[in-house]
Amino acid sequence: MSASGRSLGGCASCGGRCCREYTVNVTMADVRRLAAGMALHPREFVTLREKDDGDFRFRREGPMYDLRLRHRPDTEGCVFLMEIAPGHARCGAYVHRPMVCATFPAALTRNTVSMRDDTLCGDSNAWNLTLMDLPGLRSDILRNRAAWSEHLRTADRWNALVDASHHSRTHDDLYAFILSSDP
Repeated sequence: MSASGRSLGGCASCGGRCCREYTVNVTMADVRRLAAGMALHPREFVTLREKDDGDFRFRREGPMYDLRLRHRPDTEGCVFLMEIAPGHARCGAYVHRPMVCATFPAALTRNTVSMRDDTLCGDSNAWNLTLMDLPGLRSDILRNRAAWSEHLRTADRWNALVDASHHSRTHDDLYAFILSSDP
């Protein structure tokens, strides 16, 4: 299902492979939605990883980090992945999940919704486009792009605060900033 409840079709027989093997980078809007909807603090489901092209730093001229969903060491799956039965798993945060998850595996190519061929769950033929709300998916993909634009603008504000400061910031400082930021 997409963020607005539209079925994508191919997930019905899902074993959660994408939730185990993909790195899910999240926007600040995703973090706020998950924190509020799941009644969790971001430190319970987000991890910050050092990355050259990351979005955040914690000290002036320090390394950059990105936000991504945690993976459980026991299942190697996303922290929200629920094991239902052997070979079957579902998202425990489904209604609040990140937009990139809600639109997966759809893509917008030349303003037209298509299914990606480079997924772990098969090529684009694994998905029945006739069962999908393509205009709704297009809208969700555009909303995700807007959320990333907002994310980058707000990350620039965070980094300006860090640069203006004479002391390092913590991960909890960033989480408080994210939770209190207006989109």
